[in-house]
Amino acid sequence: MLNIYHAKNTRSIRIVWLCEELGIPYELKTLNFSPEDLQSDAYLAVHPLGKVPSIDDDGLVLNESGAIAQYLLAKHGKGRLEPRPGTAEHGKYLHWFHFAEASFMVPLGNIAQHSFIRPEDKRIPQVAAEAVESAKKMLGILDKELAGKAFICGSDFTAADIMLGYSLLLGKMFGLLTGEYPNAAAYFARLAERPAFQKATA
Repeated sequence: MLNIYHAKNTRSIRIVWLCEELGIPYELKTLNFSPEDLQSDAYLAVHPLGKVPSIDDDGLVLNESGAIAQYLLAKHGKGRLEPRPGTAEHGKYLHWFHFAEASFMVPLGNIAQHSFIRPEDKRIPQVAAEAVESAKKMLGILDKELAGKAFICGSDFTAADIMLGYSLLLGKMFGLLTGEYPNAAAYFARLAERPAFQKATA
């Protein structure tokens, strides 16, 4: 059985969402987003950094959300939710799949750390302000790319949309996904209507 270690509003949403879209059976191991849970000896044995997500798939433990998603797609996808490997379409898909974490999540993480998560005396307002500007730049890039598209790769929903959807969820929570980015806002609204998204974020 696939076990997913999950905490509300974290990257683990991506993994639950993907499993719901593909119909992969799983057991949810819900943690509180707190040191008591994430830094416990029991959880540090699963994820040495005390972060989520993690999965335990019959003894195989993985921690990175993108790697977990690619592993589950390879094992269970049967060609679903991604273009055929080796095609130009797959190359673009991989670009946006990894853009979500490698580019977009960097400023979003800094906003979270220096606006909410860290103790107030450990926050650096300048870091948060610069991160907001960087996140807006990412939103501008996405908004341009999404012009005339239902999803990031065109008319078909893919796992790249799952990766980006979580990043946009944070952008909306932080008040950044505004009418200034109409294509990105409409895109997120479409993603948020999906039953699998709603299950993952419940």
